[in-house]
Amino acid sequence: MEPSAKQVEILRAAAAFATVARYHGTLPRRQALHYAKDDLAGLEDAGFLERVKLSFPCGKDVAGWRLTDAGRRALPGLDPAEGLELEPEHLRILNDVYHSSRLSAHRGMMPKALARQFDDDDLDDLFTHGYLLRIRIKGAGKAKGWIVSSKGLSALRRAAAKPEACVASPDGP
Repeated sequence: MEPSAKQVEILRAAAAFATVARYHGTLPRRQALHYAKDDLAGLEDAGFLERVKLSFPCGKDVAGWRLTDAGRRALPGLDPAEGLELEPEHLRILNDVYHSSRLSAHRGMMPKALARQFDDDDLDDLFTHGYLLRIRIKGAGKAKGWIVSSKGLSALRRAAAKPEACVASPDGP
């Protein structure tokens, strides 16, 4: 079976969660809700994903899907340049989300209302590729927003460490 474009997106998400220690390599069910059930079922039937439920001694359960070896082989190879360079507007969004989430008034996230200043397609691209994570806070006050993932922080660090081009010639002014 050749996975569709939507199914490849699911496989990439599962591959991104494979390295997250907190989830033990499992794409959580609540994250998979963003994808069509038919696509998930098709990948599961094809043997690209396996359904898992992890139970911990504290009573916490993590249900979701884990990428199989067949799923890794079906995942198209990434272009070496892909993921290394982000567009300037994407870096600006990541930077703004990061700094907004550092303000105590925003409760560790960029509120959804502030994120409306950005293009929805750019936010979706960053979310789909794992640079941003959605967050919901429940408690005394409910809130929704965005936080920068570890992949997004790495991209910001790479962009900050990139040397600027020298405008002056080596021979002098």
